[in-house]
Amino acid sequence: MGRYNAFTFPYTFFRERASTVIPQLREVGFTGINLALNYHASRDFLIRQGPALEYLADGFHYYRPNYSKYPIGAITPHESDTLPDNRALEEVLEAAATENFEINAWAVFMHNSAIGIRHPEATVTNCFGNRFISELCPSSPMIAGYISGLTADLSSRGITTLAIESLHFHGAHHGEHHERFFLDMGPVTAFLLSLCFCQWCISLFSGDGHALKNKVAELLQPFLSDSDPWLTLPLTKTTLGEICGVELLEYLSSREVVIAQRYKEVSEIATSHNVQTKFIDQAPLIDGSDSAPLAKSWQVGINNALVDQHIDVYEPLIYRKGAQEVSEVAAHYRSELTSDITAILRPTFPDNLSEQSLTEKVAALRASGISDIDFYLLDAMRPRDVEWIKRALTS
Repeated sequence: MGRYNAFTFPYTFFRERASTVIPQLREVGFTGINLALNYHASRDFLIRQGPALEYLADGFHYYRPNYSKYPIGAITPHESDTLPDNRALEEVLEAAATENFEINAWAVFMHNSAIGIRHPEATVTNCFGNRFISELCPSSPMIAGYISGLTADLSSRGITTLAIESLHFHGAHHGEHHERFFLDMGPVTAFLLSLCFCQWCISLFSGDGHALKNKVAELLQPFLSDSDPWLTLPLTKTTLGEICGVELLEYLSSREVVIAQRYKEVSEIATSHNVQTKFIDQAPLIDGSDSAPLAKSWQVGINNALVDQHIDVYEPLIYRKGAQEVSEVAAHYRSELTSDITAILRPTFPDNLSEQSLTEKVAALRASGISDIDFYLLDAMRPRDVEWIKRALTS
């Protein structure tokens, strides 16, 4: 018997009482939910409980934070970015307890424009001094405090698992509502353009970070003035080493150490509250056709050999169209990691167009040895999609 969670927005419980919703989900076969308690801005067409176009606020905390959980010097959620009380969350937890149903906190850590706008000094800053306001920098001690405070706060509320999303760096094409890059830009250039050279990243580098920052800025000048000289080159560490030198590779290693340290801190805090940690791994989305996505994790600062030491569960988003592709990605994760693995499937468009396809994907995961499967996103599923899940889980 596996564990089957639905990724869920709080709107599910704004529209219906938890005492009504949770028994319905139990009947489908779900054993719990990953409830978004800290999320970024989005516009979502929610349909399971009737059509509703909802606008989720930037960096919003769907509960009332306990500020005493945050260390001195940490950035804390602003009152305007929180609910006024904890009634909704407490009702969900109470209903879940009577149904033996898991409530996992789903939190988006580094993708937070609300904090970025108020604290631009704590955001990713590239070689030109441009700040990516939607991306917090995990090297910042103020952000490290926010990470630990958020973890301690959520872990103290009676949850089963902390589902960790976005605790890493991000690319250039990520984060805002209307992105305008009217430039023909290859992956190497996009990577260098978004590489963080904030004061904290530079201070944690053992080499001359300021010199490297200036070198990257100089290397990008042909792109800014004329065209991208690396337009067709693949984004690999070999390519970056040839272009920028070994110093850049050492710089990338230093940020991998920082990210691993953040996961270590999160894991220690969660474990002290008897809460399990799950790393929502977006590596399969870097290249939607790659059957070995962990090889690209370094692009967002993840060294899997390091992170794997601290996380209880890896949870990759295996958004693939066919069961064979799902099987290949699952086998890749099983072969590369020591952590337990939970797979995330999307039973809806664009990954899935039929009940048979979903059933085959679930069967492929089970055949690969992965029995725990989560489904994204409950609020956006048609009733048909929910029925497909129910039958796939029992087939």
